Amino acid sequence: MKPNQLLAFVAVVEQMSIRGAARTLGISQPAVTKIVRELEREVGAPLVERSVKGVRLTTCGEAFAPRARLLLADMRRARDEIAQIRDGATGQVAVAVSTSVALTVLPAAFKAYHARLPAVDVHFSEAVLPWMLARLRDGQLDLAVAHVIPGTLDAGFEAIDLFPVQLAVGVRAGHPLRHAQSLRELHSAEWVLPGDGELGREAVAPLFSPIGLTAPARVILGESVTVALGLVGHMDLVGLFVEPLVELTFKHHGLCRVAVREPLPALHVCVIKLRGRRLTPAAQHFVECVQSAATRAQA
Repeated sequence: MKPNQLLAFVAVVEQMSIRGAARTLGISQPAVTKIVRELEREVGAPLVERSVKGVRLTTCGEAFAPRARLLLADMRRARDEIAQIRDGATGQVAVAVSTSVALTVLPAAFKAYHARLPAVDVHFSEAVLPWMLARLRDGQLDLAVAHVIPGTLDAGFEAIDLFPVQLAVGVRAGHPLRHAQSLRELHSAEWVLPGDGELGREAVAPLFSPIGLTAPARVILGESVTVALGLVGHMDLVGLFVEPLVELTFKHHGLCRVAVREPLPALHVCVIKLRGRRLTPAAQHFVECVQSAATRAQA
């Protein structure tokens, strides 16, 4: 299995077009077709089918696509690791962070990292946990720093715990329920949940079950913290956010905290990586800078 075969196949997968893959790779369409056919002969199964409507993956192709991406990513990391050992602090690191991490721990961590390894190219993504985990699986990310509900992370991932953060309830400053003192008063309201961590409809249930209530019937699920802040700031919705965002963003978006008397569960900020995958020296240095920044922030 050759790198050019994997590159051609992944280009076809991403473009869903032989022509698009050829354009991306800078080679002819017949050359792309030939390389993919060579890969199919090597794996012993058809991966791509062509029709008048374009290209589609076979069942084998769908199964092989994430493995092809991971193989390419591991090849890139192997080259980076050898170069880092041979030449010193060079290479690339791909990191994803949650919104509150981007606004709190990341600046100090990256400042220290950049001072230590200025020649390393770092690519940042701000994302929600499901997106991060998918990109870690297929090798597009080296690591992620995000909030995790304890006990929910898949066994295929390894988490390095940094510190806990509490959840907070927020509403717009003029919300009729802004002076509520109990979750019971908020139960019938419409909730919007940001996707920062594995927050979803099922994550609301632990808020209400200790007081004998089910999860609210009306829940808007979101994949963006920024969208949630905007919606809650302009509508009579109730939002669930991590504690650092209260001080950093609530005032800007016109939100206020609802001081409910019931204790809210905590999430844990963690560095997440694929279990069993060795980090390159450059990526490991980034983890160390994040850990140092987190320790200073909690001091």
